[in-house]
Amino acid sequence: MKTRKIGRILTVMFLSGGLMTGCQKKQTVVLPEKEQKKEATEIESKNKETQEISFDEELPKDYEGTLTMWGWDTDYYQTVTQAFQKIYPNVTFEYTSVENKDMPKKYETALIVGGELPDIAWSVIDSRGEVFEFDMWEPLEQEPYNFRLSEVYEYLHPHMINSKGNVCGIEQSLSPAGLAYLKDLAKKYLGTDDPEELEKMMPTWEAFIQKGKEVYEKSNGEVYMWFSLEDIRQFTQEQSDMVWVNDGKINVENVFGRSLSLVTRFRDEHISDNLITWTPAWNEALREDRHIFTACATWSVKFSIESSDPQQKNLGRWGLMSAPEGNANLGGTSMGITKTCKDKRLAWEFLKFATLSTEGARTLNSMGLMTTAKKPYEEDPSLKSYKSRWFGNQDLGIYYMDHIIPSIKTRTLTSQDGVIHECLWMILNALNRDGNLSSEEAEELLREELQKELKDITVY
Repeated sequence: MKTRKIGRILTVMFLSGGLMTGCQKKQTVVLPEKEQKKEATEIESKNKETQEISFDEELPKDYEGTLTMWGWDTDYYQTVTQAFQKIYPNVTFEYTSVENKDMPKKYETALIVGGELPDIAWSVIDSRGEVFEFDMWEPLEQEPYNFRLSEVYEYLHPHMINSKGNVCGIEQSLSPAGLAYLKDLAKKYLGTDDPEELEKMMPTWEAFIQKGKEVYEKSNGEVYMWFSLEDIRQFTQEQSDMVWVNDGKINVENVFGRSLSLVTRFRDEHISDNLITWTPAWNEALREDRHIFTACATWSVKFSIESSDPQQKNLGRWGLMSAPEGNANLGGTSMGITKTCKDKRLAWEFLKFATLSTEGARTLNSMGLMTTAKKPYEEDPSLKSYKSRWFGNQDLGIYYMDHIIPSIKTRTLTSQDGVIHECLWMILNALNRDGNLSSEEAEELLREELQKELKDITVY
């Protein structure tokens, strides 16, 4: 971990320049002294009024202010901020697009050189354990925010706090994942396309593997049960609530042995193809008839299944079911307020709207996403419902809520998660390249990589 930190600090000279050049210079107009005093008095008066508005009250609809934000999902940003501006038309936003993998370094660089942070900061799940340890977050469970974790679904609680127990961010939307499947292929090779019958048929991954072997044989090697080894590794890894780093130690066999063993079996017994997630070939395969199942989170419906089929050839062909041995949380982005935010009252109003309000939940629903807050579903039960033409008449929202979320386990995040994800990706690539690499050998490679990258952690 020290090596990684040193590497980041060495880039500060270059990145800090990028931070400065990335900010557009604003033209300055010099007012006469009398007008300057008048303007300063007006601003002081307005700021005093703002400070007197309780965080429990709504802001006046004519409130003026600006919030800055760094993020990577422009569609989400535009949709949610525009909905907020319908209520507060005098509020403006300044958005900087940053790749989620680059965000930890950008935050850390700003903190080291004293650069400017955004008012609203995003954090992706993979590196959140590290990012939440940065001294940059307002503790939302404390005054004046008084946010309660009980306001959102329980399985997300460990993903919203740092090691001190402070709530650093609230999830933008739910990310529960089950399995999506092509109904006609399931019926042809498994005898049914009913989700509950498929769940009974394959309650364990062992049963799933046995059915997969039958499918491969029946199709003469043309049809696989699964698309990608990385997908099955990630999904089965996230079915466990076991923390990855415990008391400064990583037990590779206990934590990662099950998922690596399943990956090698999926590869060796022709249960999975070896497509690389998010590549053109993987996207194209979602339109074809050679794979039956794929991991499917709430956001996957729009961002993988629908987007990969612009010709709409697969309308009504997909179904959604629970996975063998329980479901998982895949992905997730949180938003928090930074300590340097100049208008924390406005930032909290936006954050409440985007993540906790019923109107914000309706905005998410329009994007095929679902709020993490409980109250909106009580105020408007229709928000639990969401359908996609690719899934026919199946109500995906209700299925996620009633069938998939109840069996999700969630692990506590650690500051080493980002590095561990990178090492797991390297091992997965090795398993893809070398068909003779065993799960035991993969475990040993993972130990070596983890120990090399995390010198302060005992890996065994």
